[in-house]
Amino acid sequence: MATESRPGGLSRRRLLRLAACAPLGALLAACGGSRAVPRAGDAAESEPPPTSTPEPPFVVAAGEQQRLLMEASPYETPLYVFGSGLPGPVLAVLGGVHGNEPGGWMAAERVQKELRPAAGALIVLPRANRLAIRDFVRTTDELGDLNRLYPGSPDGQPMARMAFEIVRVFRELRASVVLDLHESWAFYRDRTETQTGTAYLGQTVSSSTPEGMALARDVVDAVNQRVQAPREELFLREWPPRGFGLGASVPGATPAAEAGTMGRGAAFGGSRSSLGLSAYVPGLTPILVEMGQQQPIERRAALHVEIVNEVARRIGLV
Repeated sequence: MATESRPGGLSRRRLLRLAACAPLGALLAACGGSRAVPRAGDAAESEPPPTSTPEPPFVVAAGEQQRLLMEASPYETPLYVFGSGLPGPVLAVLGGVHGNEPGGWMAAERVQKELRPAAGALIVLPRANRLAIRDFVRTTDELGDLNRLYPGSPDGQPMARMAFEIVRVFRELRASVVLDLHESWAFYRDRTETQTGTAYLGQTVSSSTPEGMALARDVVDAVNQRVQAPREELFLREWPPRGFGLGASVPGATPAAEAGTMGRGAAFGGSRSSLGLSAYVPGLTPILVEMGQQQPIERRAALHVEIVNEVARRIGLV
């Protein structure tokens, strides 16, 4: 009788002998199978790596919060948080950093009472330096200059501690844009080669980041369509600030920075002013607004509010 053959050239008799004494893997190999028996761990290695769960968007709970900065101290001042309960930008508004610049704190108080976010959140600190406002002075040596003390210190001068608390709130609530509302004695448009510097910053808007300069440019253009007099015209001021005579005598030369405007003790603030906050708060775009004091205080405050509202519209807060 003929011997029945199996695929791969194995006779039935030989196959039975192999089945009796060989491991299963060898038997399959002898039968010509090309697929090896899976080893322990092979299944896990062949599975795709797990994907991480995306972080949910940051949301400030809907409603109003009032916090006290430097609570139970002579410098205690309220900070307001208005949440929409929806993802979106977080706009911060600072007023009263200098006590003799009332247009800024009056505008911030109006914003605190009137503006509410449709998305994201709004943070308002109307009277940052309450004692300086009470005495109607820029600040004092004992208090320190808040706009020269960022990111602050928990153990420093009173306004250094205030700066520390402001930065902490901005980090916690992930502020995306901060508007710091100030005033200057004279109009930027009236400066001359001999009359320049920080006294002539009225009607300027500045930022220290490319995103901030682009936003400030759009805001300046929009608000200038609604000004009521030539002296109200806003100007986009570059950062770092440059000297008055920008037409350099040597083609391609970079104009020198205005004296006293750079470094730790800079009159204009340098990296320790609010324009340097982007270095201490991730993702923050700082914008400095200066309104000229040679116009009625009601109009100065109204123009500040116009700028805040325009920024709020453009970033999608309202």
